[in-house]
Amino acid sequence: MSLTVPGFDFRLTPQFGFSPIGDHSFADVDNLDHCVKYLNQSLVTYGFSASLDLFATDPVSIARTCNCIYALIQQRQRDVEFRESANDQRQRKNLATVFGFILLSDMARLEAKVERLETQLQAKERELGSVTRTEAKNTAALKAQNEKLQKERDEFQRMVIANQERLNQVLMEKKKETRSGMEIMNLLQKEGRQRGTWSGKKTDSDFYKKIVDAYEAKNQELMAENTDLRALLRSTQGDMRSFLNANGSHSADPSQSPLGGKTDVFDLPFRMARGQIEDSLRSKMVSIKERMGQLVDAQKEVTITSEATERELELEAQLVEARSIIQEQESIMSKHLPKTERRRNSAPPQSVNGFRG
Repeated sequence: MSLTVPGFDFRLTPQFGFSPIGDHSFADVDNLDHCVKYLNQSLVTYGFSASLDLFATDPVSIARTCNCIYALIQQRQRDVEFRESANDQRQRKNLATVFGFILLSDMARLEAKVERLETQLQAKERELGSVTRTEAKNTAALKAQNEKLQKERDEFQRMVIANQERLNQVLMEKKKETRSGMEIMNLLQKEGRQRGTWSGKKTDSDFYKKIVDAYEAKNQELMAENTDLRALLRSTQGDMRSFLNANGSHSADPSQSPLGGKTDVFDLPFRMARGQIEDSLRSKMVSIKERMGQLVDAQKEVTITSEATERELELEAQLVEARSIIQEQESIMSKHLPKTERRRNSAPPQSVNGFRG
């Protein structure tokens, strides 16, 4: 049975002298006729079947009364179901509102976190750029230093080889000098043995003349050898001084004599120039050792550069991690935003005409 429900209040009105339900019983033995008349009018007004004969005993009237009561029961059930549905919709709406506030709060928190991560990412990128530029400068400087030290080491090795060859040459000349001295001694001994067999024409002057000639010849040979050795030492000193001056070290000029003036120290007698020459050689060897120490320091700088490379790799890993976190937060926000919009659009109206919650 269909029922149209207008915007009407279901509470009883005090018609026919009746009081509202709740004060006392609606019907009693004294007002049955009036109660029946009121009920029939109300049923017709609310769209139910024709008026009922509550005092009838025939089956048709009783069936009509039962159908009317059954329709009222069904209407009551529909009212209860509608109220439950309205309550459920209202609760879902309230939950949607609460979840919307929670999602907005989460989104605000995620946006703040994303901004913080972006700030950290920018800082890491700036730090990485600074480290990269510093490493590039250090690498270029280290490469130039290594090339310079390599050239110095090659030049030093060539100088050592040349000095070794000159030393071997000096040793060979010393051996020749020793052999020459032995030859003079043998010659003197031979002349002394042959002196007794000389003829009368040979005198002692001839013997001494041979000794003086041999001595002068040997002296000339020694002077020439001494000149060659002085030139060799002067050249070695010049090579060492040029090597040190080319690498930023300024050594003292050994050409000045101990007594002052511009006389070459290598032209002085050995007893006068020995101390200065030895000091100059020692100072140059110390400078060369310092240059070799710089080669070792350059290797240490290579190790420091490798540590800077490890730091750069670590910063790159942190940069990748920050980017992945930002992408994850953005995907979460993009998933929650459409859900929130759909819930707002599908929310039911707040009131239903004709009913109260």
